[in-house]
Amino acid sequence: MERVLVTVLAAVLLTESVSAVAIIGPEHILIEDKSSANLTCVGAGASDTAEWMKDDQVLSPSDRIEFLADNMTVLIDPVKRTDSGVYRCTLRNNVTSETANYSMTVNYGPDVRILGVSSVEEGSDILLFCSTESLPAASVTWTVKGATNGHSELLIIESSNGTHSGTYNCTAFNSVTGHTASEALVLTVTGKGGGPGLGPGEAAGITVAVIAVLAGLAVGLYFLINHLKNSPGPLCKLPKPTKNNENRNSDVQEENELKATEFKHQPQRTSQDTPTPRRERREQHLYENYNKPHVPRKAKPSHLPGQVNNLDLAKQRRSPEHDRPSLPPRPDNIFKDDSHVYNTRLT
Repeated sequence: MERVLVTVLAAVLLTESVSAVAIIGPEHILIEDKSSANLTCVGAGASDTAEWMKDDQVLSPSDRIEFLADNMTVLIDPVKRTDSGVYRCTLRNNVTSETANYSMTVNYGPDVRILGVSSVEEGSDILLFCSTESLPAASVTWTVKGATNGHSELLIIESSNGTHSGTYNCTAFNSVTGHTASEALVLTVTGKGGGPGLGPGEAAGITVAVIAVLAGLAVGLYFLINHLKNSPGPLCKLPKPTKNNENRNSDVQEENELKATEFKHQPQRTSQDTPTPRRERREQHLYENYNKPHVPRKAKPSHLPGQVNNLDLAKQRRSPEHDRPSLPPRPDNIFKDDSHVYNTRLT
C-alpha cells in the first residue's frame, strides 16, 4: 500500500504544470468572404485537452469551422462579420489548467440604405439619412442630379421648391475592404395644393403664356367693338324659321284642333241631368189635431125672438176668408209652452 502511494506522489511531482498559454492568430487583415483565419492554442507543460469558447459560448464545428491537431488549432474559412469577437482557449492536465484569450476582427461593408420620404410639400425641409453598415466606417457622398451635395450621412435642404425634385444618390466607400456601395432615391417636391412643384423656368413659361393669351383677347375685343360701331345693320339678326320649326308649329296646331273636336263631341249636360236638391222633411207635430181645420162652435139659438147673440154678430161681421182662422206661430220648442194650442179664442 505504501508503495502505491509513493508511486502516485512521484507521478504527480514529475508532471509539469501547464503555463504560458497563448493563442496565435492571423497577422493579416481579415475581410469578410475573402479571408480565412487559423487560431492555434500553445502553452508550456504537458496538456491533455484543449477547450475553445467564443464570447463565453462553446465553439462548435460547422461547415466553416474545423478543429485540427487534437483541438489545438481552429480553422475558419471564409470568415464572416459574425466571426468577430473574443476567443478563449483552455489547456488542462491532471494537475493544472490555464486559459488564454484572443480578439479577432473581421472587416466588412459597406451596405447602404437611404431613410426618408420620396415626396415633400413645397416650402418644407428635406431630411434624408444615408445608413451604412461598415467596419471600419465608410465615407459618404451625396449627389443630386449628378452634382455633389455633401459628405455627411444626414442631408438637410431647407425651404424646398420645385428645383429640388430629382434623384438623390448616396455612395459609401470602405477604405479597408475597398468596397463601394450606393443607393438612389427619387424625390418629388409637390405644390401647396398637392400637385408637383414648378421650377423657375416652368413658372416663367406659364406666366408668359398667360400674358400672351390676355393680350390676344384684348386685341380681339377691341376690333370687335369697332366693327359693331361701324356696322349700319342691326347687331344681330334673328334666324329664319327652319323646316324643323315649321313642322313643330304644324304639330302644335293639329294638337289644338284635336282638343277642340273632342270638346264638341262631349255630351252636354242639361237641367234634367242636374240632380235636384233634396228637400228636408218637416217634422210632424206632436199633437194629431194640430193641422186639422178649426170647426167653429155653433151658437145656441136665442130663446127670445128678435134678439141676436154675440156669436151671430161675429158671423155677420167676418168675411168668408176668415171662416178658417189662422193658427198661431209654431214655437221653437213645443214642450216649453203649449198653452196657445188650447187657449185659442175666437174674436
